[in-house]
Amino acid sequence: MPMSDRFHRQCRLLRAGALVVFTGLFLLLAMGMVGLPWRMATDMPEGWNTRALLSVVRFLPGIGYLWALWAVQRALADLSAGRLFHPTVARAMRHIGIGVLAGALVNVFAVTNLSRWIAGGTGGYLYFDMSGIVLGVVGAALILLARLVDQARALQAELDEIV
Repeated sequence: MPMSDRFHRQCRLLRAGALVVFTGLFLLLAMGMVGLPWRMATDMPEGWNTRALLSVVRFLPGIGYLWALWAVQRALADLSAGRLFHPTVARAMRHIGIGVLAGALVNVFAVTNLSRWIAGGTGGYLYFDMSGIVLGVVGAALILLARLVDQARALQAELDEIV
């Protein structure tokens, strides 16, 4: 059953929105990294190396989240072009899940511990950020659901061969 023109238009519109969000977030992250030398010039108690390492560590979760946003816009581009639904959705779910899970895991575990280690501070080993934990679970679920879509596609192909 072919997808409607309205669906294709909605996919193109949402893809444009996803690209705007991706571009904006990428620029914000990049400006944070590019602005690093100017922030390093300010008089802060930590040394330059410490501040640079902390900025890089805080930048890391954004890479996973940007990967997920890129996967969203790519899936919307495929759907708006009329490409097959099942492979597109399965790949998108898998890539979005990987990006969200990676960003959440890095945010909950690595950022907290690496920041504490780099700055030489004390405190807990885990940062129980509810949104980060929920995003991690959602990312893992998307990866498993993508496997389910792949299995359904294989079963459909097998049934089509029988008929």
